[in-house]
This record gives sequence, structure tokens and C-alpha cells, in this order.
Amino acid sequence: MLAAVGLLARRAPALFDAVARAPLRGLALAGAAAGTVTLGALAAMGAEAAQLLAADAAVVLLVVLLLAHEALRLLAARTAVAPGEGVGSLAGIRAALFLFMLAEELSRSFLPLYVRELYTPLPGLSDTLAMGLPIALFMLLVAVFTPFAGVWADRFGSRRTLLFGTLPAVAGFVGTAAAQTLPELLVWRSACALGYAVMFIGAQGFIARHTGRQDRARGMAQFVVAVVVAGLCGAPVGGILADHLGPRTVFWVSAALALASALAARGLLPSEAPERAERAVAWRDYALVLANRRFQALLLLSSVPTKVMLTGWLFYLVPVHLHDLGATPATIGRTMMAYGLTIVLLGPWLSRMADRSGRHALFAGAGGLVGGGGALAVLHSPGPAAVLAGVAALGLAHALNNATQLALVPEVARAECARIGRTSVFAIYRLLERAGAVLGPVIAAALADWFGAVAALGALGVLSLLTSAAFCAVFVRDAAALPQTVGEGAP
Repeated sequence: MLAAVGLLARRAPALFDAVARAPLRGLALAGAAAGTVTLGALAAMGAEAAQLLAADAAVVLLVVLLLAHEALRLLAARTAVAPGEGVGSLAGIRAALFLFMLAEELSRSFLPLYVRELYTPLPGLSDTLAMGLPIALFMLLVAVFTPFAGVWADRFGSRRTLLFGTLPAVAGFVGTAAAQTLPELLVWRSACALGYAVMFIGAQGFIARHTGRQDRARGMAQFVVAVVVAGLCGAPVGGILADHLGPRTVFWVSAALALASALAARGLLPSEAPERAERAVAWRDYALVLANRRFQALLLLSSVPTKVMLTGWLFYLVPVHLHDLGATPATIGRTMMAYGLTIVLLGPWLSRMADRSGRHALFAGAGGLVGGGGALAVLHSPGPAAVLAGVAALGLAHALNNATQLALVPEVARAECARIGRTSVFAIYRLLERAGAVLGPVIAAALADWFGAVAALGALGVLSLLTSAAFCAVFVRDAAALPQTVGEGAP
């Protein structure tokens, strides 16, 4: 070792001179040196430690590439057009939304486990049930706050609304990091829910205002991609940070990212004049839409079970079960990464296929069957490999049915869209489908408390299979319930 250091010292002047003459050669030299050091470090480790380090390095590399891609897209869009024009505005909202969603996603792989650390025995509330409470409360409050966020966006403009939304989120992340009891945690997660709802609706409203009919689909695609890529990066990176720095530090990082989102919104988005609010959805509108049996079937047999699988199976049971198997937050994050990666790779292709065929119900039903079947893999082999297969299957399921469920809304509620407007119908649908997001962790926690995590994973898979089979019976076998109109989707 000392001989190698001495030789390097003697050759250093010549090496620096070579680097000055050929920068690319210098980069290659630095890469070779880094590779040599890395290989030496891996050789000094045990096989298991080397595998974990290599996996973490691969995740970090992928995340860095995704972050570089987002930064380059923003730079290209901002230099190609004048500030405030459509493409530049969309790039700005994508950057702000990505940072905010990344802040929320960082704790995805360990939040139930963090709750367990704060749990103190309470009559009638086991630690298993307590771990599901923050997720359920968060989803419930997002649904409650969403209508108010829409009113604020109309009254104050989307840019101001976005800036306002980051304030409770920053406070919520800081409070979550400092929480010492479960009630404290619930209060601060409620603040995060308010920020999430305001940011979510404010971003959608901004895109709607700054796009026209000819580019609105592209604008909404920016929204979807920002959310999905943030989810893809957040869980594994948050897990790695929790492993090395502790979970409380991750929430401080989330607070910094939420603050960075506010700065991005302030610096990249143009100011807006308030607009007249659209017609508010009335209770009689809910009654009108819910009287439609096909809408009921779409909601209860496809959309709600999809959200149950997302928040109950993926967000709650997967971290809890993998932790019981001895997995670290970093390993849990890498496993959950398969969900977002599958959607990113297959989602656009499957959506185009569904649009071309016009058989949106077929794709939506197939998604539920795929997700439920994949979830049953843990009953055969409850190890990490089976969980990974189930997570990937759930990603494929949601790539099949997330977009197609939205496309089915105006198809099954044609009369209601004509009577009260498509926007109102979609608002009703979005609010009601969130019931699945609220119920998911509650159902999963109750099943895990009574029968264990493995049985709960399998039970939710069976639920997805049964509801999807019933959905197919209603839509796919009934030709009259499956309009062949291609290209009708969400506004």
C-alpha cells in the first residue's frame, strides 16, 4: 500500500499535465481510479455487505440520472421560450411538483415502522393498527381538503395557492421529525395532508390555465410524470438515508425539499389573475351520478379496490412484512421502487394500446386481475423475492388500469356529463375513489392484527381478484356497457 502511494506521488505531476492536455482522458483516469477504489472496497467486504453496497450504488445512480434528466428538461424549456409561455410554464410546474412529491415520497418505505417506534399501549389500539392510522388519516384529510384547495386556486390563482400549500407541508415535516408521541405525529401528518391537497389541486389548475385544447394532454402528462418519477426516486433514496442517518433526518430533508418546491414555484411560475370559480358540485349531483349503476360498478369494483391495493397492500403491508423478515429501510425502498419503475416503462405503451382498441374496461379489469394474482405470490413463498414479484405485478396492474379507469368515467356517465358537466362528474369520481385510499391501510392493519401480515397480503389479493372478476362480468361480457369510442378521456 505504501509503495503504491509513493509511486502515485512520483507520477502525480505527469498525470496532472496529461489531464490538462486532454480533459476527456482526465475523466477516464478519474473514473478508473474510482472504479479501482470501489472494487478494492467491495473485495474487503463480505459478500452480503458488498451486494447491499452495490444495490445502493445502483439505486443512487438511477436516481441521479433521473434528477439530471429533470434538470436538463427544465433548462431546455426555460431557454427555448420566453418566461411565462406555455412550455416554460409547464417545465416550471413540473419542477416544483416533482420536488414537493419527492419530499412526501421519501418516507414511504419506513413510515409505518417509524410510527411503531412512537407507539405507546392504548386500550383497543394495537401497534399493528396504530401503524396504519397516519396513512389513513392523511388520505382522508387530502380528500376533505381537496374541494377547499380548488376554491383557493380559483380565488387567489394557482401560483399563490402553490406557495401557500408548501407552508403547512414544511411545518408538518419538521413536526414529524420532532414528534415524540403518536398524537403529535398525527397532528403534523395532518398538516402535510393539507399541503399535499393544496399542491396537488394547485398544480392541476395551473396546467389547465396555461394549456389549450391542443396541448392539454401533454400538460397533464407532465403532471403524471412528475408524480411517478418522484415516487420512483423517493422510496429507495429515503430508505438509504434512513439506514445511514436515521428516519428523523429524512423528514428534515423532506422539509428542505418542500421549501425548495416553494422557491421553484416562486421563481419559475408566472403570476396570475384570479379567475371566476366554476360551478360548485352540489349534493344532488352526487345523487345523480351515484344512481348510475355502471358508475357504481366502476367505482366499487375497480377504482376503490385499486386504491385499497395501493395504500393498504403497497404502502402499509409491504414495509411491515419486509421489516418482519429483517429487511432494512433501504431494502424495502428498493423493493417498492419496482412499482414505479414498472409504471414508467409500461404505462405509456399500455395506455396507447387501450386508446387504440377503445376497450378501456378490458384493460381496467385485466389490471385488477394481474394485481390480485401477483399479491397471492406471498402465500406460496412469503420471502423477499415473492414480495418483489407482487410489487412489480401491482405496478403492471396500475399501468393497465389507472388511465383506463379515468377514460371510462365519461363513457359510463354520458348523460350525467351532459347534464352537470364533465368537470363535476370527474370531481365526484375523484372524491369518492379516495375512499379506497382511506380504507386501504385500515383494512390491511385490521387483517394483519387478526391474522398476520402474510395472510393480510393474500387476503387483499383475493379481494382484488374477486372485485375485478365482478367488474369484468359487468363491463366486458355486456357489449352494451362497453362503448367503442376511442380518444375520450379525462379533460
